[in-house]
Amino acid sequence: MTQAEGVHDPIQEAHGELALARIALAGDDLTHAANHVAGAIAYAPGLPEVHELLAAIAARRPDGGLSLFPLDDHPFLGTVVAHAHLRSVSDVDGALSLLAKATAFDPAQPWADVAWVRALPGDRVDPDTFVQVLVTLMRELGEPTSDEVRQANAVYLELTARVLAANPKHAMLHGAAAGVGRRLGDPAMAARWGETAYQLEPSKLTAVWYAYALRAAGRLPDALAVMAEARRQNPLDLDLNADVASWLSDAGRLDEALAVIEDAMRIDPTYDCAVHTAYRLRFQRDGDPQHLVALSDFVRTAPATSHEHTDLADCCQGRTWLGFVAGPSASCINVLDQFPADQRDSEGEIGISGLEPPSALAIFRREMPNVTVAVAGDPPPDMVQPLRPGRVLWQYAGFRAEPAVPPPSARASALLAEVAAPSWPDPVSAYDHALPLGELPLSDLVGLLVYPPPAPERMTGIPDGWWERSAQTFAALGILHCRELATTPGDTTAQRAVLAEIAYGIEDWTTEVALFALVVAAWLDPDCRDEVRELVGRRFLDAVEATQHRPVTILASLAALAQLTPGMVAEVTSLAREILADLEAEQDDAEA
Repeated sequence: MTQAEGVHDPIQEAHGELALARIALAGDDLTHAANHVAGAIAYAPGLPEVHELLAAIAARRPDGGLSLFPLDDHPFLGTVVAHAHLRSVSDVDGALSLLAKATAFDPAQPWADVAWVRALPGDRVDPDTFVQVLVTLMRELGEPTSDEVRQANAVYLELTARVLAANPKHAMLHGAAAGVGRRLGDPAMAARWGETAYQLEPSKLTAVWYAYALRAAGRLPDALAVMAEARRQNPLDLDLNADVASWLSDAGRLDEALAVIEDAMRIDPTYDCAVHTAYRLRFQRDGDPQHLVALSDFVRTAPATSHEHTDLADCCQGRTWLGFVAGPSASCINVLDQFPADQRDSEGEIGISGLEPPSALAIFRREMPNVTVAVAGDPPPDMVQPLRPGRVLWQYAGFRAEPAVPPPSARASALLAEVAAPSWPDPVSAYDHALPLGELPLSDLVGLLVYPPPAPERMTGIPDGWWERSAQTFAALGILHCRELATTPGDTTAQRAVLAEIAYGIEDWTTEVALFALVVAAWLDPDCRDEVRELVGRRFLDAVEATQHRPVTILASLAALAQLTPGMVAEVTSLAREILADLEAEQDDAEA
């Protein structure tokens, strides 16, 4: 099913299609007339003129025009809706089913809000078919549903009431009505429909529909009571435990939620709904990212799940390195933030208390080329030399670092600008998103770390430094994908070696992103976890040691990465938590 594209003013576009349809109809070219009417319906499904012309076309064909709107393998959305309207003359149930599919495809449009649906008596609708119509709607309406969607689909709710009145003893119909009703109408009304369904046929399905309606109506204790009975009657249906645990957690009753889901895990520790919920709630309890590593392992190795889960992404959202790049912490970037774009041609000098990462200073010098950066003290030896022999990205002359690698190709810069982003659903999703970068040669990927491309238009307004850090992050993930280094499919040994050299090179933002890519490698491949734990843990401890004699602006980021590393030593994660707590307290004091 496809939709009209490039819509600016839908009503105007619809009238344009109708004008072309009238010309074709005047020439008895019914095929082209039908195509243009289908286009008009896709733009403005409720426009009266559309339905007048559709009726005029239908009157020209003995089959009522149905053959002019064929339902092939990938029908145009307007064609489906037009076919449904014409089909309603002889097959109301089939027409409603088609309209429901159109609504599921684009719930914001009033595909069914037409005269024949509004006037349709409830006793003309087959209740079993209408249950399927409601289920189709339910899957895509979302919850909560926006005002726009509710208004566009109120006609379904009105029809539901009429069909229920004609079929007062149909349990599944009342249950499905409760499911749609809580999304589109009054939750109290949905609860009444759900209660009727449950009384008529107290099954697991009607219990779930009833309980969800009760919860939507603000009656959580009643909803929990219904679900408790359903769990007693269906002790092996662990999705009930997952639902109840989520409700309790949302209500702030985390201990009760964990007890419910742990019961499910004891029954079947492999059932996907229980596993996803259990790890999410365990992470919610103590914030330990190792729960998310375990959930990621389950997702990677488990068989196909019963339905889509968002628990991992929900836990990662808004968390440094789990769901988005760590922000820049260099003081030169903070200074830059204070100057709007039209004032960055200022001249002068700024002083900073210590040497900062070359990536940060490179941004400042690019944006404010007439301002000199004066650094206090002497260059710290552990900042201007790599910590281990290996690949060198920057070379220092005094306090100034210059790139030690050539710039990437224009093709590589363009590809990274297209792929890179400051956020992602979870670390594995970030890795997957970086896949196209693996086609680039290693020299380009390394060059992109030092020469990030200009921010694309979609990043307009992003704060200073965030785009560059995002680009560097995805360049590092590109190295993890790099096919030039690949020897055996799935083996990232050579890629990890390059990332380790960068991580232990000149202290920089590139240190962070190389470590992040190594952490992601460990999330993906348990066989490399010991190696990555040693690399990330040692580099973090080196940074902690360096704080004894100088500031380390990337310390918070390295602490966050240490916590995310699978199987990290408990003493290291404890130290990382302490450091992050202290840094957060210092920031709060500074802002107070």
